[in-house]
This record gives sequence, C-alpha cells and structure tokens, in this order.
Amino acid sequence: MDSEPRLTTSLRMGSDLGSADTLEQFLKLCGQAPTAGCAFSAGSPEATRAKFNELMKRLRRSPVGAWTYARTVSDLRQQLYFVDPGWSEAAEMLQALWEGRTPPAAPAPPPGTYPGTEQEAAVVCSESPNPRVLSRYAELDAFSAARAGDLGRRWVWDYEWCAQWPATAADRYTGPFDRPTAHPILVVNPVYDTATSYQAAEAMTSQLADARLLTLQGYGHTALLNPSTCVNEHAVRYFTTGALPPAGDTCRQDTPPFAAEPTGGIAAGGGGLADAPAARPRVG
Repeated sequence: MDSEPRLTTSLRMGSDLGSADTLEQFLKLCGQAPTAGCAFSAGSPEATRAKFNELMKRLRRSPVGAWTYARTVSDLRQQLYFVDPGWSEAAEMLQALWEGRTPPAAPAPPPGTYPGTEQEAAVVCSESPNPRVLSRYAELDAFSAARAGDLGRRWVWDYEWCAQWPATAADRYTGPFDRPTAHPILVVNPVYDTATSYQAAEAMTSQLADARLLTLQGYGHTALLNPSTCVNEHAVRYFTTGALPPAGDTCRQDTPPFAAEPTGGIAAGGGGLADAPAARPRVG
C-alpha cells in the first residue's frame, strides 16, 4: 500500500542484501590475503568471518572508547563503498577495534564545507513511499538484520527521517517504466555493489523498454567511485556515438581489493565473477 509501505526505499531496492554480499566478499578476500595485505586477516575466509562475528558481539556488549557497535557498522558500510583505499582502511579499523585500540578518526571536511545530507532525503522522502510510523523502523531493524546481517540494520535507519518528512512531491512519476525511449539506456553496475545490488540492476534493465547492462566484475558502490578504464571507454563511446557494449560484455576494476598493483580494468566478454551472488528472494 503506497500510503503505508511495509519496507523502506532502501530495503525494496535490496541495498541491505547488496551490502551483505559485499561484506562476505570483503571477509573472504581479506582472509585469503596475508596480514600485510589485509590487517584484519585471520588466515582464512572462515576464520576471518568468525573473527568479525566475535568482534560484533564484543562491540554490542561494550564499545571501544567512542566506537560503539552502531558506529562501527555505519563506518564499515561507508568504507566498503570504496575498494581503494576504503577496504584497506576498513580492515585497519576492524583490527584496531579487535585489539581494543581506538581507530584513527576520519579526516574532518574543510571548514565551511556543506555536505548537503538532506538533499537525498528531500528526493527519497518526498518521491518514494516509506513507513510513516516510527515503531515500524524498529521492526524493520530486526527484519533486515535477519536477512542481511549487521549491515542490514544500517540501511533501515538510513531513511527513518522519512517518517516525519513534511513534504510529498506533487507530480512524482510512478510508471510505467517500460515506455520506449529516444535512445537505448546503458546501465552499469558492479557485481558486488554495497548500495545498488547487482540483482536490482538486472531487474531494472529487464523492466526498461530498451536497455543493456554492462557488468563491472568488481566491488564497492558504482564504477565512478571504483574506476574501471574499460567502463570509461564504453561510457565515452555510448555518450559520443550512442553505441552500446556487446550483450554480455563485462569489465574489471582498475584496482582490485587488497592488491599491490592495478589490473588496468581489462574487459572480459561474456564472463562473470566465479562466485557471483545468487539471486535472492525479494520481500515487499
């Protein structure tokens, strides 16, 4: 029901599921790396996942200085957006907390910098339906934690302010979304995206009248924040000539996680990551 939806915008998009898949890859690849490459590595993916779970239990019981469980989850989600250097910084943060040390604080923005945080809320809360009853968010916290783990909780509270947002867009577009467009649409999405899941990109591409999905075999949020020379070449070609990549074409990121040297983002037609996430059931 549009007036009182069961889920928030982010949960309908599967952002919590995208974060859960990305976190699993972070722990797997960290566990495969030596501690010189990933500070939080416990020597294997399984041991590193167990170490992470134990750290989360510790933080729920008692914070490390000002680092509560909630702050750690929130910062970790943000760091996973950026493979380089975010993933290495995330590993160092987790290792410091594991050892009972306070991680270094993130650099403060320059004086007078305006982050524009409420701009996203103005769009999401006024154009997309979200629960208006505050108690619903506590229920969704448990729901998303059950289906997506620790990072799922962060996505629930991302749009809690929509419950009391005072404005609603007067002329928001609600579909249909399969109307023919003047030109084909190019969609680009990493396989493991922390915010916009790959499954959601596949679903959106299939619903549009004429669109093609270019798969970025990589991690983090968007190809803009995690550069790929291959994606850039396709994007420039698309914007200058209208040419789409061949169907099924894929690209790689220039700098993979925990890597000493960049790969150059070489394209790999028709392939995919060996352990790409299986489609998850959608709820809501």
